[in-house]
This record gives sequence, C-alpha cells and structure tokens, in this order.
Amino acid sequence: CDATIGKEAKDAHKVAAGIRSVIAGETKEFLYDYPCHGPDGRHFFYLRSIRVAEKEPIRVVVSYEDITALKLAEETSRKRERERDQLRHSLELAREIQQKLLPKENPGIAGLDVTGKIIYCDETGGDYYDFIHIKDNSSEQLGIVVADVVGHGISSALIMASVRSALRQRLSISGSISQVITDVNRQMAGDLADSGQFVTLFYLVVNPDRPILQWVRAGHEPAILYDPVADNFVELQGSGMALGVDQYFQYEENQKKDVSRGSIVVLATDGVWEARNESGQMFGRTAVYDIIRKNSAASADEILEAIFSQIKKFLKTSKPEDDLTLVVVKIL
Repeated sequence: CDATIGKEAKDAHKVAAGIRSVIAGETKEFLYDYPCHGPDGRHFFYLRSIRVAEKEPIRVVVSYEDITALKLAEETSRKRERERDQLRHSLELAREIQQKLLPKENPGIAGLDVTGKIIYCDETGGDYYDFIHIKDNSSEQLGIVVADVVGHGISSALIMASVRSALRQRLSISGSISQVITDVNRQMAGDLADSGQFVTLFYLVVNPDRPILQWVRAGHEPAILYDPVADNFVELQGSGMALGVDQYFQYEENQKKDVSRGSIVVLATDGVWEARNESGQMFGRTAVYDIIRKNSAASADEILEAIFSQIKKFLKTSKPEDDLTLVVVKIL
C-alpha cells in the first residue's frame, strides 16, 4: 500500500506508533482497522499487535487480516440506509404536499351537511376528493368530486394533482358540467398519452334549495342515494369512460329532481367496498348500505366514521391494499 501521503500516511504513522507502544510496554495490545490503497485497488486490514513476553527477550506478535470485503459491505449498507432515509423523507414531503391539496375543512352551505376523508394505503396515493362552491344567480350550490387514479404511489399522486388543477381551472370558466368534464378529459388524454394510466371520476353538483342533483360519471363507481323516509337506495348511474382514454369522448349530464330532505348521498372509491380481510372476503356495497340505513339519523361525519370503523373491524390485522376515499352528503 502507498502510505506516504495523505490520510494513509497518517494511518501508517498510527500503526507504527501503536506497535512501538506495545514494544515499549506502554500497552499490552494494539488493535487498528487500517485502510490503504494497493496496486489492485482499495483494501482494509485488521491489524493486531500484542506483547506475548514481558521479560527479555521481549516478544511482540503482529498479525493482520484482510477485511476488505467486510468493510465494503458495511459501506454499501450505510449508503443504502442513507438512500432509504432520503426516500422516506421525500415520500413524507410528498405526502405532506398531497394532504394540503385536499379540502382543509368541510363546506358550510345552508341546507347541506357534508364531510370527506381519505385513508391512503401508502405514503401517497391516487385517490382525490374536493369541494367546489358554485354561485348560480342567487342560489349557492356545491360541486363535489371524487376521483381515483389507477395504481397508487408517487406517480398516481402526481396525476391526481394534475386532475385537481385541470378541473379547478376549467371550473373558473362558465359551461355545463358535462362540458367541464369533457374539456378536462381532453387535457388529461394529452397528458397521459401512451402511459397506460387513466382516472375514474364522479362529479356531483348539489343544489340544496330545490333540492336537485346533477352529475357526470367518468368510469367511476356510481354514487349512492338513500331516502330514509322511503327506505330506498338508488345508484346514480350514467355512461362515461375513464378520463385520459379517449380525448374525443363527449360526457353526458345526469339529473335527479325533487330529492327528499333527509336524503343521504355517499360517494366513494372502489377501495371502500373492495377492502379485503385476511380471509380474502370483500367488505362489499351491501355492508355500506346497512351502515347508511342504521345511521340515517346521524350527522354526515358520524355516518362517515361509522363506515370507516366497520371497515377497520372487518380488516382486523389486514392492511388496506388500496386507498379508501369517502364523501357523505346529507340534504337537510
């Protein structure tokens, strides 16, 4: 090894000084990990110097072992741990940013009790919900969007942010809700071209004065409408493919008038009913219907928490395999 310059020279001096201290009887044993560069690359040696006889003639045994492979493995392990720490930090930052894109509070609109919540299965995910206040002449309406990007993780989170931005920007311009979603789809189709990615979305507008429901369904699970007086469930169906598949697709608006007061609307992503327990059983839509019916007199927040609580009991120790998103609207 070349031990004439730099740190290796200092290491060589330490080794020499250590051996001399053993010879002089100042210490009985000297141990040192000695790094150096040889003609064939970097090496590490474990050097041991020990005094084996105290009387004349003094005997000192110096031995060494090549521990290059061990040291390099340790360095690789430390490097990977640093990279994992950086990745964890990046994911935590991405999660923090994504959380800030979600509604910070529930909308306060007379005649409506509304709440929403997402439980991500990873640090970040592709589920998304939003509340948009809409002024229509003298009446105040609420736009509610629930969307699900295929897959989850960082890539899905980025697409989710793009959908949110495109939708909010388009809603700042006048137009029917079917035209709004048609225009958002055109933009997303360009962004997602040849990526294999797509987004399912349900956009609902509630007018609490009449009350009237208007919606566009873009390949998403139909929302659930429950009338507790009639004890009747209706699924808000409608044609429409997922966003990002066909840029020329024209979406249709659906409408339901004379909705009874006290009715409950539930929008969700498929992670809610497709949550599987350790036996492989799915939670199912029927279970959600039963919870809505039993809690129909409760607030929107209480209904939402009741559904998530039952899912947690159902899963037991199993971890959700998909994001869980739920929005509950109660028409007062």
